[in-house]
Amino acid sequence: MLTDSLTVLFCDETQSQEWLHSERLLGLVRFGAPAPISADNRICRLALAELGGASTAEVWFGARPVQTGMHDGIYHASDGDVLFLQLALPEADPAALQALTEVAYRRLVIITRGLGYPHLLRIWNYFPEINQEYDGLERYRAFCAGRHQVLAGALREFESRLPAGSALGAQGPGLHLYALAAREPGLQIENPRQLSAFRYPPQYGRRSPSFSRALLKNWSAGCQHLYISGTASIVGHASQHQDLCSQLDETLLNLETLVAEANRRATASLAMALLKIYLRPKADPTPLRARIAERFGANLSLLFLQADICRPELLVEIEGLATSEAAHQSQDHAP
Repeated sequence: MLTDSLTVLFCDETQSQEWLHSERLLGLVRFGAPAPISADNRICRLALAELGGASTAEVWFGARPVQTGMHDGIYHASDGDVLFLQLALPEADPAALQALTEVAYRRLVIITRGLGYPHLLRIWNYFPEINQEYDGLERYRAFCAGRHQVLAGALREFESRLPAGSALGAQGPGLHLYALAAREPGLQIENPRQLSAFRYPPQYGRRSPSFSRALLKNWSAGCQHLYISGTASIVGHASQHQDLCSQLDETLLNLETLVAEANRRATASLAMALLKIYLRPKADPTPLRARIAERFGANLSLLFLQADICRPELLVEIEGLATSEAAHQSQDHAP
């Protein structure tokens, strides 16, 4: 159901065709095998297999009719308050991911500022072989170096203006990203159980990952969104546990902590609305559904995707969205 503010939902991919006729459609993200770039610029196709036999799309809507355009390879759509962007860049050399990431992020910064939406809120990043090394450098660390190079130069208050983010290993070639930006900034939220990612020690690479744990944003009609970055079984800066279920429980605790921390600063109570769960190949999502429902409720929208994760020892990563609307809906359905 669409609300009077920015809305995101998961739906069956077949049903998503209907939303292509909506004047409020910002972007439609589909998942599956690598495919040619769609002729419809509103469609973003990511080479991530969905687990569990479903075929799901992620759909973003503005609060009002949107205007769309293309600039320097970046599709963009805006409703006056929010800007949705997507970009896909081919890779000619797997050892040159740092430079490619710099290109992508410089384009993001230029276009968001040029269109009057200078505040990046949330960025999703996908590229293959995330844990592979080329010329002695892991590709995730190369990506982090390229991202840091641009954001450190673009953000005047670097450590307090970082967007939420995720970076996952996809099955298809090239660097794919999509993002949200706004005219006014959000509020950065950090997890007291974890060292902020931008302060990781040098053992994780010469440049720390440049993202906030979550970002709280006020939208129209009094709605608040909490954009939660990719979250894993990490306490402090160290990975925890070796089995999937233990890692899941630690990850869920981190998610709960982030929502609680945001609720200390939010003007309305926030509740989890949807989760995107990334699992390494051959992982079975079935036992995870019940454990997630125990923590966040059975009506939560879930999307399970196969992906490689930034640390080889991590088996699961979860990102999410908590909203004040979800809190109201849970109260409305309370017995």
